[in-house]
Amino acid sequence: MFRARRHHRLDSHTPGKRTALALASLSAALVCLVSLSSSSATARGEHRPAETLPTVVRTSGGAVRGDSTEGVRRFDGIRYGRAPVGDLRWRPPVAAAAWKGVRDASAPGADCVQTAAAWRPAAASTDEDCLFLNVWTPAERPTGGTLPVTVFFHGGGFVNGSGTDIDPVSYVRAGGIVVTVNYRLGALGWLTLPGLDTETGQGTSGNYGLLDQVLALKWVKANAAAFGGDPSKVMVTGQSAGAESICALLASPSAAGLFQRAAMESSLRCAVNTRTAAQTAGAAFTEAADCAGTGAQAVACLRAKSPVQLLDAQKSAGSWRPVVDGTVLPRSPTDAFASSRFHRMPILIGSTQNEAGAFVYEQYDLTSHPVTPAQYESAVRAAYATDADAVLAHYPLAGYSTPGQALAAVRGDSGFSCPKLAHADALATHSAATYVYEFRDTTAPLRSYQLVPPSFGLGTQHSAELLYLWGAPALTPLSRTQRALADEMIAYWQHFAETGDLSPSGLPRISAYRAGTPTEVAFTSHGSEAVSDEAAAHQCAFWSTLV
Repeated sequence: MFRARRHHRLDSHTPGKRTALALASLSAALVCLVSLSSSSATARGEHRPAETLPTVVRTSGGAVRGDSTEGVRRFDGIRYGRAPVGDLRWRPPVAAAAWKGVRDASAPGADCVQTAAAWRPAAASTDEDCLFLNVWTPAERPTGGTLPVTVFFHGGGFVNGSGTDIDPVSYVRAGGIVVTVNYRLGALGWLTLPGLDTETGQGTSGNYGLLDQVLALKWVKANAAAFGGDPSKVMVTGQSAGAESICALLASPSAAGLFQRAAMESSLRCAVNTRTAAQTAGAAFTEAADCAGTGAQAVACLRAKSPVQLLDAQKSAGSWRPVVDGTVLPRSPTDAFASSRFHRMPILIGSTQNEAGAFVYEQYDLTSHPVTPAQYESAVRAAYATDADAVLAHYPLAGYSTPGQALAAVRGDSGFSCPKLAHADALATHSAATYVYEFRDTTAPLRSYQLVPPSFGLGTQHSAELLYLWGAPALTPLSRTQRALADEMIAYWQHFAETGDLSPSGLPRISAYRAGTPTEVAFTSHGSEAVSDEAAAHQCAFWSTLV
């Protein structure tokens, strides 16, 4: 304890002067104490007092004005690309033109062209002028400090979704910067045709949505510092189609140097289209749109169509996802991972425990009735052909509470969990560090659209982790226990964004994944745990025996 030093001057015996001197000594001691405490805090790595950040920020294109509420600073609807309309439809994106003055950034830009979807609270869109992004930051930051930047790409099967599908307030309040991005969808994002091939110098086409994502990442690199972010610590993350986009970005030369960490949530098989398959699907789409052929005349015809007409054609033809075109995407992500031809960096890859539950629910419970025993067998035979008998024997109905649960287990193990671990094996062989997670909180709330009671447990369904990490809408808010798990998950993600490993203070330290000695982090209703049981729990040894 610090004590005021006693003074022995001759005039210090008068009461008034004694009081003044005592107060002066106490004040000096307190200043010393604060100074020493501040020095000690600095030595411990603690932050100095925070500074309030401005709501007007000057970007590389011009100034934008956002708003600041309840500890979060938000900038919506920042244009990163020019409107891809007219002659710019089905062309690589062009960076937005600079502007003078201060642009309003208090409202999101338009969603990209898409039909309505039950799982989205937003409606359909027919607006092609959609190349916007949104930035969330803490309203305050430590003096002189910078934060890692997390860029989130939305899911939606490459035909739905937008940057406003999440509201990452909790993530940002915990000390992170988040950028969400709109990118072109459906035929407007992924169409491949011979007539479009001739318009490029490489003789290929497609991947416009992927090129949109690359342009957005270039914008982030140029502007991260203006928002208090560290451009050398950019983490890309995304869920479902957003995660599959990251698979493609890791394998795309055009994305080199634009990010330093990658986190993939529910990335299925990192699926892409071959060029042949994409051109065949493109020809069928062109025919459905009443445009003859696949050459220059067909392209001109398609560019004259309205977004509504293109959406109508999509209903009956087309297959929309990244395309192996030899340039933007030289090879499939799976081949790139196996051959070490990808951007090597710390990578986090994961899934939910019951990924396929949501899809079974939507196909059966939500639209007609729960899966029947006959439908279970029929679905397995249709999907697995000559392997169906082996699958039915390995996943007998007697082992599950309902046929729907059995079908979800089959589809989830074969389509999500085991492919994820196969990708982790390949990435771990070549990447600096690879980490694996699984979301296992069976108490997780249902999504906001799931008003029909499910016939089997959906707690750990596809997208369930979005409620915890990114603030996606749900039927009920998170409970105190669920909120505590969400805080732990956010701590892992932010520590990974900062350091490239999974060892946040106060939580289980997770080792890098190795095929021979796998370690994963499981997010359960009891908190975070280090486990090594995913392959066994999802029957991956069985699936590896099937062709």
